[in-house]
Amino acid sequence: MKKLILLVVLIITLSITQSCVEAQAGTVEIVSSDEAAAIIKTQSAQLVDVRSKDQFDAGHISGAINIPVDSENLNEIIAGLNDKEPVLVYCNGGRESAQCAKILEDKGFTKIFDLDGGLSKWTTSGREVVLKTKE
Repeated sequence: MKKLILLVVLIITLSITQSCVEAQAGTVEIVSSDEAAAIIKTQSAQLVDVRSKDQFDAGHISGAINIPVDSENLNEIIAGLNDKEPVLVYCNGGRESAQCAKILEDKGFTKIFDLDGGLSKWTTSGREVVLKTKE
C-alpha cells in the first residue's frame, strides 16, 4: 500500500513538473482556422499579421496588428508586445508566420500560435476579413 501511495505521489509530482517545464518552453503550436478563431475569442490573443502593409490593407483578420516580418525595426515592434500573453501569428500561407513565430520563441514568448495555411485557409474556411477603410 505504501508503494502504491508513493507511486501516485511520484506520478503527480512528475506531471506538475512537466507542465511547468512545457509552459516555460515557449513552443509554437500550429493551429487550424477553427482553433485560431476560438483562441482569438477565448484567450484574448495578440493577433499579428506579418504580411506587408499593402497585403494587410487588402484584407486582414479583425483585431490584427500589422508587423511585417521583413520590417527593419521588427525587434523594436516585437518589444511592444506582451510576452506573457498568447500571440497568434499569420501570413498568407504559413512560411513568414513560421519565421516570426521562431523569433517570438527566441525572445521568450511562452504561448505562440501559428495559423496553419495562413489567411488563405482562414478565408477558404468561410471566415471574414476586414479591409482598411479609405481615409
